[in-house]
Amino acid sequence: MLRVEKDCVELQVKLQEVQKRLQTEQATKMEYQTFTEEQVITIKRLRDENFKLKKHIEELKMEKYKSSSENGTAKNSEEERLNALVSSVAHRWYNLTRWRKIIDMYVKSEHADSMKKRNRVLWQLMKSEEDYVSQLGTLVMCFYKPLKMAASSSHPPLSHAQLNLIFRNCETLFYIHQIFLQGLQVRMEKWPVLVLGDLFDMLLPLLVVYQDFVRNHASSLEVLTQCKHNHNFYTLLEKHENKPAAYGYSLEMYLTFPIQRIPGYVTLLNQLLAFTPPDHVERVKFEEARSKLQELSVVIYEQTSDSESMYKTLSIEKMISGGCHVLFDTNQHFVRQGMLRLAAVSSKNTVRKDVKLGPKHCFLFTNHMLITERIGEQLSVNKEYGLVALNHCILIEEFCEEDTPDRTHQEVGFRMTLLDSSPDPRTITLVAECPRDKASWTVDISQCIENLQSETSSHSCYGRSSLSNDPRSDPRLFADGATIKYSLRMNSGQTPKVRYASLDKLLERLMDARFLGVEYLNTFLLTYRCFTDGHTVLGYIINTYYDALAKLPDNGVPESPSYLPKNNIFEKHSPPPRHSLTSIGSESVFMAAKYYSEVAMRVFNVIKSWISKYYQDFVSDPSLHQRLMIFLDQVASNESNMTQCGRKAVNIIHRSLALQEASSAAYPIGEIYNHYFNKSGDYSCLSSLAVDCEVMAQQLTILEHWALTEIAPNEFLDKSWVKDKERAPHICSIMQRCDKMSNMVASEVLSGETASTRAKTITRWINVATLCRKYNNFASLLQVVAGLTFSAIQRLKYTWCIVPQEIKAELNALKEVVSVANRFKNMKAGIKRCDPPCVPYVGVYLADLISIEEGVQNLNSNGLINFAKMRMLAHTILEIRLYQQTYYDLKVVPDVVKHILVNCSNALCEDKIFERSYTLEPRNQRSPTIDHGASCA
Repeated sequence: MLRVEKDCVELQVKLQEVQKRLQTEQATKMEYQTFTEEQVITIKRLRDENFKLKKHIEELKMEKYKSSSENGTAKNSEEERLNALVSSVAHRWYNLTRWRKIIDMYVKSEHADSMKKRNRVLWQLMKSEEDYVSQLGTLVMCFYKPLKMAASSSHPPLSHAQLNLIFRNCETLFYIHQIFLQGLQVRMEKWPVLVLGDLFDMLLPLLVVYQDFVRNHASSLEVLTQCKHNHNFYTLLEKHENKPAAYGYSLEMYLTFPIQRIPGYVTLLNQLLAFTPPDHVERVKFEEARSKLQELSVVIYEQTSDSESMYKTLSIEKMISGGCHVLFDTNQHFVRQGMLRLAAVSSKNTVRKDVKLGPKHCFLFTNHMLITERIGEQLSVNKEYGLVALNHCILIEEFCEEDTPDRTHQEVGFRMTLLDSSPDPRTITLVAECPRDKASWTVDISQCIENLQSETSSHSCYGRSSLSNDPRSDPRLFADGATIKYSLRMNSGQTPKVRYASLDKLLERLMDARFLGVEYLNTFLLTYRCFTDGHTVLGYIINTYYDALAKLPDNGVPESPSYLPKNNIFEKHSPPPRHSLTSIGSESVFMAAKYYSEVAMRVFNVIKSWISKYYQDFVSDPSLHQRLMIFLDQVASNESNMTQCGRKAVNIIHRSLALQEASSAAYPIGEIYNHYFNKSGDYSCLSSLAVDCEVMAQQLTILEHWALTEIAPNEFLDKSWVKDKERAPHICSIMQRCDKMSNMVASEVLSGETASTRAKTITRWINVATLCRKYNNFASLLQVVAGLTFSAIQRLKYTWCIVPQEIKAELNALKEVVSVANRFKNMKAGIKRCDPPCVPYVGVYLADLISIEEGVQNLNSNGLINFAKMRMLAHTILEIRLYQQTYYDLKVVPDVVKHILVNCSNALCEDKIFERSYTLEPRNQRSPTIDHGASCA
């Protein structure tokens, strides 16, 4: 205890010593602070005194200089100062002018222009990615997650396995593109310094998810179709599709958006590389990304062509009242649709009078044909004749005069006899719009029928080998080789699709009767101009025929005409030496005759398809036409080996040639168009306001549809409208008239002297645009909306004040339809949803064709023809051909057509439009001239 107290006392003493030392240090610190402040004040005072002293010295020097510069030196000094000032100002002005010229030269240079366009493409990439992420978000939030919750309920409308098949990888794609979009947004914040190559490096390895999604796409639509048979699922899906967040799109459409995104990336990268300098740091990365995306886009197209056909089939099934069970067959493909007039339905040579005749909406598939009637917004299928099974059907293309009371039916009509299980076979008489339309329908129907017959015979046991045996029995027809590469996908004939091949292999497959698929024949005849010419194709067809004819014993082939020189394009291909009948057995004779019959029918069918669909090839090349006629005459003269079917086929080909020549000779609008378009002068005797809006919309529709039908298929190939406008005159004419029509609308609005008159004209044109939308005339709709949205028209604020609000709202809705956002996404959706007849805006398809031409090469690294690209081109062009071959039931009013063409030719140019706009409503106008007594209704 004493020791503890002693330690406490010692500690207290030490504490007191430390406190005293602390007080001493604090006092010392205060003294140093005071001393420092005094020294600072002293230094400041000394600096001020030094400054004053220097200033005083300078003043003394100046006084000394002035005193020594008396008697005129002051005047010289003033001039020197002025000269120095002028020299300085001149130097500054020179530098400023020089830099301004340098900046102006750069702004007008190609490099600056390319950089502007490059930045525009980058912002377009940003906007399209935002829209795509929004679409994926809608797919996940509005469809996937609600249906996932429903699958977990006590009474699930679908199983989790079905849900996973329908929405496979959708959520993963959503998260991937969310990250990609965030990276784009971060890069855009650093504009104008943009580095995007690393983002694509991150995205490309993840594209394996797309391949899995695409492979599953056809199965996804198939499972979705099966689930729709469940009423609870169908009701639930319809509820989610009607949500405002879905924007009126179906689930099938949202499942298609990811497939369309990869080609969109390829297009944007092509545009980006077009405006990127060769020495740019990111060019190599962009080229690598483009090459990988191009390969993926080809794979996607090959794997989704069946899905698109299935989607088209499902959309048609959705329009039919009560549905149609045969459309759920996933093995059949959509071929074409259009309007045909039902002229008669007969049974046992007796015409049925209880059948409603008239125009019908017809849909052709590879296995069936539907003849429907529109009732409101739905289609109705007659149970007796509306569903035609093509495998139990006979097509009659020509019939005698006594068979029909109407002679016009012989040229534009055809018949189909239904040989189903009914004891009373029925015969349907259908009438097309024109001979060319009839030829297109009959060719497609006959191809589908022959394809089904070939499949039936391939599964039958003949006991003898035949040309129509199952292609899968020959490994050369599906196994890759040095000159041909196959895809993993099958066509409508259940044979593998060609991906790459040499010209010889493509021609060999064209004439092989085991490949009767509609798709290959249409693709080849449409795109052969990209890799060969018509004489080569026709020469191979002739060789194939004579090679088969040479195998017949004592075939009696006619000799070559004496008036034709040897080794020219008209030279007949002589067959090998003929065999004598005694040296060949009866079985060999039968086989040779069967082989010749099959080859001959294949030759005639290919020629007939060529003439019916692409007769322009023979018009543009008279020597090709003459060569074909010589061949047909030689075949017709060899009657000893001609079967009845072959003789009938040759007669049909001759008749098709005559009808094509007659139908292509004249058109009622063609003469008016050639006489009045692009010719100045006051030819019109009508007032713009005197023409009814309905009549104006109808005549615009007829005019645009006629212009669309004038476009030949070869004008869409090889970007001919860009490279050589003489090869695509009709496309260039349409684009030219599109601009002039927009100028005409703006000119008519500005022709009014008062604001109320101009408002009345605007209202009238908006009503015309609405009616064009009703007639599915998207071309005129775009032209009218473009004319009304000119900045020279939009600035007329006093005029637009008089236009009713409901009319303005209608114009805003039409603007959304023709918006160029996402490569005309809304217009494409509207075109796909509408029923032909339809007039699409050609520019929508031209953009797609350019992306295909620039994104995929015609030849691969081994020099083989890229036939997968040809299918991509044909798919787009055949969609246009569908609208070309479906006609409107409208009457031409020549005076209104003249009025449109004359006003279009006399329309103001853009400079004059702006000048007229500023004259009517100047910038500083305060009180507009408004006739309040007038009405714009």
